[in-house]
Amino acid sequence: MSASSKSSVRSARSGKSSASSESVTRARARAEAAKVRASYASQEAKLKIEKATREAQNQLETVKLDTELEVLTLQREADVAAVEAQVLEDAEIEMHAAAEKEESEEKVKIERTSEYVNSQLNLTSHLPSASFSALPNAPASHADNSFITWSPPLKDPPHKQSINDKPKYQDADFVHLPAANLSSPSTGIIKSEVDRTNPFMNIRAKPYIPQCIPPTSTPPQAEPLAQYLARRDLVCSGLYQFDDKPENYRSWCSSFTSAAREVNLTATQELDLMTKWLGRESGEMVRRIRSVHVSNPNLALYKAWERLRECYAAPEIIERSLFQRLDSFPRITAKDNIKLRELGDLLMEIQGAKEDGYLTSLLYLDTSRGIAPIVDKLPYGLQDKWVTSGSWYKESHGRFPPFDYFCSFVCHEAKKRNDPSFMYQSSAMTTVKSDKFTGKSFHTNKPISVHKTDVCAVKEDPNKICPLHNKPHPLKKCRTFRNKLLDDRKAFLKQKGICFKCCSSISHHAKECKSFVKCFECNSTNHDTAMHPGPSPQVVKSLPPSQEDGGEGEDNSDMTSVNTSCTEVCGPGQWGRSCSKICLVKLYPKGNKDMAIKAYVILDDQSNRSLARPDFFELFNLESEQFTYNLRTCSGTVETSGRKAEGFQIESLDSRVLISLPPLIECHEIMNNRFEIPTPNAVLHQPHLRHIAKHIPDLEPEAEILLLLGRDVIRAHKVRQQVNGPNNAPFAQRLDLGWVVIGEVCLGNVHKPTVNTFKTNVLETGRHSIFQPCTSFMQVREKQQSSVFKKATEMTLGQTVFCKTEHDNKPAPSVEDTTFLKIMDTNVFRNESNSWVAPLPFREPRQRLPNNKEQAINRFSSLQRTLKRKPEMQQQYVEFMEKIFTNGHAEVAPPLKEEDECWYLPTFGVYHPQKPNQIRVVFDSSACYSGVSLNDVLLTGPDLNNSLVGVLLRFRKERVAILADIQQMFHCFLVRDDHRNFLRFLWYKDNDVNKEIIEYRMNVHVFGNRPSPAVAIYGLRRAIREGAKDHGEDTIKFVERHFYVDDGVVSVPSEAEAIDLLQRTQASLAESNLRLHKFASNSQIVMEAFPPEDCAPVIKDLDLSGETSPTQRSLGLLWEISTDTFTYSTSTTTKPFTRRGVLSTVNSVFDPLGLLAPVTIQGRALLRELTSESADWDTSLPEVKLNKWVAWRSSLQELEKLHVSRTYTKTSLTEAVHTELCVFSDASTKAIGAVAYLKVLQKDGQVEVGFVMGKAKLAPLSEPTIPRLELCAAVLAVEMADLIKDELDLELNDIRFFTDSKVVLGYIYNESKRFYVYVHNRVQRIRQSSRPEQWHYVRTEENPADHASRSLPASCLAQTSWFTGPSFLQQPPAEKTKSSKMFELIEPENDAEIRPQIQTCATYLEEAGLISTRFQRFSTFTSLVRGVALLVHVAKSFKHSNQNSKCKGWHRCDLPRTPDEMGQARNVVLKATQKAAFAKELSALLADQPVSKNSRLRKLSPIMEGNFICVGGRLKHSEISTAEKNPIILPKESHTSLLLIRHHHEQVIHQGRHLTEGAIRAAGLWILGAKSLINSVLHKCITCRKLRGKFEEQHMADLPSERLKICPPFTYVGLDVFGPWSVTTRRTRGGQAESKRWAIMFGCMSSRAVHIEVIESMDASSCINALRRFFALRGPAKQLRSDCGTNFVGACKELGMDKMVQRYLSEQGCNWEFNPPHSSHMGGSWERLIGIARRILDSMFLQLKARLTHEVLCTLLAEVTAIINARPLLPVSADPQQPFILSPSVLLTQKTGVPPPPGDFSDKDLYTKQWRQVQALANQFWTRWSREYLPCLQHRPKWTVPRRNLQVGDLVLLRDKQIARNCWPMARVSAVFPGKDGYGRKVEVSTTDQGNIKTFLRPISEVVLLLPKD
Repeated sequence: MSASSKSSVRSARSGKSSASSESVTRARARAEAAKVRASYASQEAKLKIEKATREAQNQLETVKLDTELEVLTLQREADVAAVEAQVLEDAEIEMHAAAEKEESEEKVKIERTSEYVNSQLNLTSHLPSASFSALPNAPASHADNSFITWSPPLKDPPHKQSINDKPKYQDADFVHLPAANLSSPSTGIIKSEVDRTNPFMNIRAKPYIPQCIPPTSTPPQAEPLAQYLARRDLVCSGLYQFDDKPENYRSWCSSFTSAAREVNLTATQELDLMTKWLGRESGEMVRRIRSVHVSNPNLALYKAWERLRECYAAPEIIERSLFQRLDSFPRITAKDNIKLRELGDLLMEIQGAKEDGYLTSLLYLDTSRGIAPIVDKLPYGLQDKWVTSGSWYKESHGRFPPFDYFCSFVCHEAKKRNDPSFMYQSSAMTTVKSDKFTGKSFHTNKPISVHKTDVCAVKEDPNKICPLHNKPHPLKKCRTFRNKLLDDRKAFLKQKGICFKCCSSISHHAKECKSFVKCFECNSTNHDTAMHPGPSPQVVKSLPPSQEDGGEGEDNSDMTSVNTSCTEVCGPGQWGRSCSKICLVKLYPKGNKDMAIKAYVILDDQSNRSLARPDFFELFNLESEQFTYNLRTCSGTVETSGRKAEGFQIESLDSRVLISLPPLIECHEIMNNRFEIPTPNAVLHQPHLRHIAKHIPDLEPEAEILLLLGRDVIRAHKVRQQVNGPNNAPFAQRLDLGWVVIGEVCLGNVHKPTVNTFKTNVLETGRHSIFQPCTSFMQVREKQQSSVFKKATEMTLGQTVFCKTEHDNKPAPSVEDTTFLKIMDTNVFRNESNSWVAPLPFREPRQRLPNNKEQAINRFSSLQRTLKRKPEMQQQYVEFMEKIFTNGHAEVAPPLKEEDECWYLPTFGVYHPQKPNQIRVVFDSSACYSGVSLNDVLLTGPDLNNSLVGVLLRFRKERVAILADIQQMFHCFLVRDDHRNFLRFLWYKDNDVNKEIIEYRMNVHVFGNRPSPAVAIYGLRRAIREGAKDHGEDTIKFVERHFYVDDGVVSVPSEAEAIDLLQRTQASLAESNLRLHKFASNSQIVMEAFPPEDCAPVIKDLDLSGETSPTQRSLGLLWEISTDTFTYSTSTTTKPFTRRGVLSTVNSVFDPLGLLAPVTIQGRALLRELTSESADWDTSLPEVKLNKWVAWRSSLQELEKLHVSRTYTKTSLTEAVHTELCVFSDASTKAIGAVAYLKVLQKDGQVEVGFVMGKAKLAPLSEPTIPRLELCAAVLAVEMADLIKDELDLELNDIRFFTDSKVVLGYIYNESKRFYVYVHNRVQRIRQSSRPEQWHYVRTEENPADHASRSLPASCLAQTSWFTGPSFLQQPPAEKTKSSKMFELIEPENDAEIRPQIQTCATYLEEAGLISTRFQRFSTFTSLVRGVALLVHVAKSFKHSNQNSKCKGWHRCDLPRTPDEMGQARNVVLKATQKAAFAKELSALLADQPVSKNSRLRKLSPIMEGNFICVGGRLKHSEISTAEKNPIILPKESHTSLLLIRHHHEQVIHQGRHLTEGAIRAAGLWILGAKSLINSVLHKCITCRKLRGKFEEQHMADLPSERLKICPPFTYVGLDVFGPWSVTTRRTRGGQAESKRWAIMFGCMSSRAVHIEVIESMDASSCINALRRFFALRGPAKQLRSDCGTNFVGACKELGMDKMVQRYLSEQGCNWEFNPPHSSHMGGSWERLIGIARRILDSMFLQLKARLTHEVLCTLLAEVTAIINARPLLPVSADPQQPFILSPSVLLTQKTGVPPPPGDFSDKDLYTKQWRQVQALANQFWTRWSREYLPCLQHRPKWTVPRRNLQVGDLVLLRDKQIARNCWPMARVSAVFPGKDGYGRKVEVSTTDQGNIKTFLRPISEVVLLLPKD
């Protein structure tokens, strides 16, 4: 064959081959694509079926399935395209291979046939057994689902692969999986589709021999492709993650093994896949096992499955997990349908596990006890349904319903309640769409982010300046921004280019944000609180559900089934860490520091005593007597005993703080829980506390918890600094003993904390009780008896009136100041823009302000003329106003209404001397119009500002100094809207001086208003307090203690503290739109930490290390920052030599700390000398004194060279070991002076002395003596020390005073001598603030205060000891000079200040004779006369001695006294009485002179009759006896007169005053004021009280609450028995038998309704029956009240015996109370109704003709009940508009007796309105009852005066109506029962009867007071 023919044949063959190859390739591609489509079609079918089944249940699931279906569709198309591309690529490769083979040598036909046959045989041997049906000779069986077709193999080149063929995971093991192990569930679908569409795969077709089959065939390529796709699907989405829950392990294991079985996985691959789809704990477990058996993966796989089965497949573990989930499931409310469905799912899960049979203990759920806890979690309505359903099942089947029945019941109810077809919503409810998506996204594609580039409108940092308000508060703290909708917030952030995550930066987006944020509402770390979905908590605050278990919320976490530790914080093997106030300290006895040990102390501010564990006493070998005390909490009191320890000290670890402990009491109840000790490891995991980790010591293993420090160690509890952090995060406090951490420090709240609360109460005495720790507040008080307590109360009345405190002499706020603060506390608030709004504090009352617009126009016209004359001032004025308008501080005033009150403020400009080009516009609030100004009606407010001297003293304490300023502080506080019309002013429109004048008004508080400073300072402190919870408590101290108006001046030990304090304070104030800026510091590190715009102007762009050092004005002083010194700048302006000019020059030297006192005192002395002769302020002074003035003024230039160190010492005062204040004083004839120094001893023993303060004052011109001036200087010294001690905020170990005057020292040390007032007052002032031993002597040449008293030139000041102090101060404290002697007075006899002592002696001579005062020893007149008669008898025995008589001299005579002796003795007594009382009158009458005009006997015309002063009177000519005509006069106050009245009162047998006085007159006696004295005797007479004493009364008590409550009728009942009545019971032959009947009246205490029950006898049984009938008709009562009748007491006892009735009364809360016996007035409310009932019955009995029977009596009493209940409770009104009568029957019967109004009503109206009518009647009754009836009970008809309460020990007469009054027994009060008002109305008395003591309870109306105890 020619070449051409060969080529033609070859071309034809190649063309034919190409065509066939192309068609075959396309067919193969379609086949492969069809296979892939079929595999995905199966999955689509499953998803569609699932979608259809779930579509009706939940629309949300449908959306998820649709989304997943769309994703799957996209993946299908991608995979189909990849398969088609792969097939086409393989076909192209095959074509090239075929073409190359055709060029080779052509084989023989037979060989090719033989080769083909061999290849077919080889191919057949490699196919799986199920594939033999595909061969032509095999039977066409299609019973199985395996592949029955195959395609000719396509050769895969070894070095070329499609880009789409790369699997997701690059593990080689996943590429070469054998196809024989791959089975597909969708094979049947693929087979039918291939049989129909692919003719090349038809086995009945003619065999086709492909040209591309190689000699050695490979397995078909379709199966590895499907195998690869299955593997990829398995790895990517074919499995689900195991959640480490045992109940889910079996299902996950089944899914995993079934999926892994379909692909041939090696052990390594299966471990990889298992690790990927296991949970966190289980995955970690498998990884550990794999790492151990890394060389043997099969063994690792086996071990892994074994471990998983042990940990998650054990029946006990699964049961515990299921029951824990069931127990922790919350209680379901009636509206929580979702929770009900979740419970049903859980029950189905448990039921499935139960049916499997491997959890045998779940059979417990088939019992009632197993289902009951689950039923309790259902809503109440569903519980009732279950009772019905379960009861039906039990009745039908004879057993309790099983668990599957209950599970079906719950699932059925959940399905019904969650069916959207039957979900109805009330029109009043609104649907709130949650922005929070909780579902998981199924979209696995990589997200695409597109960032739009735009011009950012936010130039300022949104963390400092809010872009919404342009105010200095962070955007994330802005309330207005937080209140916006979430979409609006996102749009705003997008517009401003602000990060969505942190809301604090414009330099990055949320994707690149590396800031740590946390939402305080949902604890999410993906967004800030400002971006939390939903409304702001300030707007909508959802209240938590009420919890009856003490406040614990529901815990829906799964931690109950996990027993783990927080390995990040606590470490392995530790419990959850909840730290408390526990400090590590050094503990040792006082003075024995070598015995110090380290121990932990618990700080408990709820305990008022400090306690110690027994180990403490054992460590120090302490032995003491046992001390008994009580530990009391709300759970009880336990009496215990322990030892006492005294004289111990605790010291902080850094030895800076030493605290002496009070007596410690041994206590065994202190818990030794070391897990609550804070450690650095725990703190390091809290971001906001990491910076204090270095201050917390490591856990000391040897130290034990030994002490509990209570409030008696108050210093240990004082918080010096606090770090708060987020709301639920732990916080830290810096105490004197170190840092403590309080709160849960474990991350994630993994652990259940162990709660230990130490709250202890210590008493001296108490009772026994079982004590358990309690979390409630405890109180400690001494146990006292009630009577003793009352005595103590009376004794302590007024005890604190004269108590003194250390603050007694400090200024206190006025009433107006207090009013101002109340106004601020009530009305100041923060608006939506975070600005504080405060009102104008007007006085109350105040006059109405007139409209002063006319005045404002006139003042503005004057201002216009001034500004036109001064264009530069006008420009500055306009610029100032422009700032006001730009910042929103002023607005155009709205038009006024006619009745609106307003005020217009004139304005003027002022310049600061140091700022000549900067004007400040002042609003003149003091401008008067019609006699009043705005400031006149405003409260000034208290002086809230700090002392300037105090701020500067504290500024010098530490090394790093800081200055700061509040930008326009006055204008940062807005004025309330309704007060802004009082701040109107006139200005040009649009701030253009060429436009018209319009009205404006200020929005902020203005500079010029009197209260503005107080408002601004109050607002500043209020703002910092609000932000302290987020920024630390130390910011409050910074603002409240270190600010002078708007300037912050503070010093701190380190740069880090300075930066931290400034940043936190700045951030805290920024939240209130207060900008803290103009920072200045002596530290370059501090300045570099802040942007330039926040630094002071002189600090901007200035290197502090350069040659030119800046100076910063510190409150008027010049502070040179580079040298950290104070310097002074003098004015170069020369003032005129006039009185005004000299005063201005002297006062221009600003020296608040007295640094220049020796220089300035000379200027003041010159000022006084120069101005003493001039009267005019502007007249030139004499020229002769000009040179002296010029010399002093010129010397001031030397002050510019002076530099004074800002700090007291070079090192920090916090590191000092000992601090001491030394104050020196001195005086001269020119001035007095004092100077103070701070002496500091450092740790290395070095002593540093720093100048603190100086002061000099001119001496008065009166030239007092030098001792007095020295004493005044000493007073100045103690006042300076008091000021420094109060302001320095430094604990001083000692204060010493020095003076060079021994005279003053003698005055101070003196204890006995008296001074004149001038010296005395000053010595008292000195000793008030110091002790004498603190005063020392110093030589004059060493006294630095001498410079201040004598003055120095400015050039010599730096060379003196003024700034350094005397040299002896540099000595260590051990070598310091001590004053060991007492300073005596210097020549006290010659000292004019000491008062001389004068002694005066007086001589007193006692007159002889009988003194009437001795008569007081006698109690009766008869015994007195007998005693005097005995003296008369003895006297006679001396005078007339008879030798035969036995009565001689002093003797005891037993003979009766004769009448003469008795009469003579009576006369002696009366004469002695008259002589003592009427000495002057007796002398006058004996001298025959009239008595004095002032004598009280003058009206009686006294005469001498028989040596007695008798009444002269006017009855001289009467015929009566001399004794009656001229009775003897006796004084009223004499004891003799009292005895005579008692004597004659007994003579008339205790009759009244009239008879007693008559008996006295008949005896010839005239007692002055006898009537009142006789009344007094009769009132105290016990016999008279027995005969005529009144019964006790007391102030009428308040009505009990039972009578004043609105409650159902007969809730509170009073009852009593009345009767009896004789009724005919039966007829007999002899007549009719009669019996007695009684009735019990039950009265409602509130509605005043009654109910009457008839009883047959007065025994307890009848009473019980009546009571039960009453309960049956009227319902249960809460309280029964009656007297102590025998039947009632018996009934009560019987009721107690009846268990059923007792249980019934107990369940209903009913109790029976008894009034005291014999106190019917205490039941007057129902006693009066009994009287009414008796009167009605009497009238009925008159009308009764027949005999009274039981039935008739019951009927009559029922009618009586109706009549009483129909009685009006109020007077009947004559008003026709009020026909309704308020009576009890209205409430009982709901009938008013008033006909209804006419109208056309139907039955429907009756049914729909009946309940309203009933309710209306009840409401009307109770409304009128409250408004009209109750006020009628207000007045007290009697017993209106409070009287003395009977007291224990009073002697009383006990009333007994059965016997006569003379026989009533006496008793003593043993107990008093006061009421709620403190008045006792019933008492317990004790009396004796035949030797037996009896006790009675009686009202006070049944006793008569005979003798009070006192």
